[in-house]
Amino acid sequence: MKKSLIALSLASTMLLSACGDSEKSNDARYDEAYKSNSSYSYEAGEEAVADNAANENAEATPLSYKQSEAKAINTQMLVYSCDMSIDVLDFDKAVDQIQDLIKNYNGFIESENYSDGGNTNQWIYSENQKWKTMNATIRVPSAKYDDFCSEIEEIGDMRRKTSSVQNLTTEYSDLSTTLSIYEAKEKRYLDILQGIENEADAIQVESELTNIQIEIAKIKTRMNNIENDVAYSYIHLNLSEVREYTEKPVVEKTDTFGQRLKNTLSKTWGGFLTFLEAVLFILIRVLPYLIFFALIIFLFIEFIKLICKIADKRSKKKYQQRIQQSPQAPQNTSPASTAPSPEKTAAPPANNTKNDKTK
Repeated sequence: MKKSLIALSLASTMLLSACGDSEKSNDARYDEAYKSNSSYSYEAGEEAVADNAANENAEATPLSYKQSEAKAINTQMLVYSCDMSIDVLDFDKAVDQIQDLIKNYNGFIESENYSDGGNTNQWIYSENQKWKTMNATIRVPSAKYDDFCSEIEEIGDMRRKTSSVQNLTTEYSDLSTTLSIYEAKEKRYLDILQGIENEADAIQVESELTNIQIEIAKIKTRMNNIENDVAYSYIHLNLSEVREYTEKPVVEKTDTFGQRLKNTLSKTWGGFLTFLEAVLFILIRVLPYLIFFALIIFLFIEFIKLICKIADKRSKKKYQQRIQQSPQAPQNTSPASTAPSPEKTAAPPANNTKNDKTK
């Protein structure tokens, strides 16, 4: 048994050594074939790499950060807007001039807010205490935008002006592309809908088609708004009424004791009259309510008195009925009433004398 195991181990080692030698021979043959067929030389390669590095160092130049040529900006869809504030002395005349300008330039007022400067209560103030103002959004054709702004500036004193331009070309182009995609999708769904015979599938396709048509409507609405904004520019106008300042002469005032006393008495008397006036107005306002509440209180007191009288009468009546219904009370048996009177006490002796005579 031991001999057989030793023989097997020797045979396996001989096979492994033979395989290793064959692999080494194959690798050697492969290397020789590669060297003979390949035109690559390690020494030549190293020399080529060194030459390239030298050439690169010799020809190295600083990097240039210069930008490329600027591309032209597409300015097909521009929206112009201007915000200006103008002060005028003659407000009504300025408003008429603005309206004439709008008509001449074929524009229109999109929104307007007018105020005469007065308070919102019912008191009337003098005209010099009011300051008229107008805020308006004006739309004019974009081709006449600059001319309109130049003419409207001459109406009064320009206090503030802010201009801006919004380029919506990219947005409009994206909307056009999206619209074409949705329209192609709508056409495809319409074709699919014509060939569907199942009602459930038709309903589903119609639902998708409705959503597509809604998106198409939104896109077209936005495109129309952009086209209108491009066609008519915006002018936000703030028109204010002003007055010329006139310096008043300074009046020197003398301040004596008599004048201070007179002013103090006048102010005190005026304040007292104002107080009486306020009290009078308060009484006038409150008097109807006082009369009403006094009448209510008087009626309430009279009603309570009437109820008390009725209750008193009922109690007296019940008391009399109770007395009448009760049994008769016993006679008075006091000692004074039971004592015999003198006449009655004297009568018996008289009777006795008569009896004695008859005897």
